[in-house]
Amino acid sequence: MPTTVTVIRDGGVRARGYRDGDAIVYDWGFSWQGGEHEQRSFVLLDTGFQINQPVIFPEQQRGWWYCDLVRVVDDGHTVHVDDHWIDVIVGPPDHPYRVLDLDEYADAIAAGDLDAATGMDGLRRTQMFLDRHLNRRHDTRRDSWPDFPPRAIAALADLPVTPQWERFDK
Repeated sequence: MPTTVTVIRDGGVRARGYRDGDAIVYDWGFSWQGGEHEQRSFVLLDTGFQINQPVIFPEQQRGWWYCDLVRVVDDGHTVHVDDHWIDVIVGPPDHPYRVLDLDEYADAIAAGDLDAATGMDGLRRTQMFLDRHLNRRHDTRRDSWPDFPPRAIAALADLPVTPQWERFDK
């Protein structure tokens, strides 16, 4: 049975969410190109990745997933989720996934925004996410991903969308 949590996203959005095992779901909103949008996101606590199907993706990419490496600070009832640069775009199983922004991640380490230990941890968690959910190893099938969308979000994905969120100053 999911339990209620508060999610603080990138230090600027507070949203009501629900936790089930190693996953959290929350609905939140943002402004983009003059419009207001609401988005559902899932946090995978075991790998520290946040995933969603962006409402602003172009029509030909509807249903695709955007996955972010995130720093997660879990205080029990409050979970802080902060973007940590590395992104993965996942389309249909017959389409290769794309890893993005490794250069920005390296720049963050070089600038001292991430220390070496945090940088190495993020790379390891990215590899773990890819291996658990997307890498096929020797499987030649192209009609499904090994575990994507992750089974861990199945029960949460069925919850009704009930956006309860607010923006606040960082």
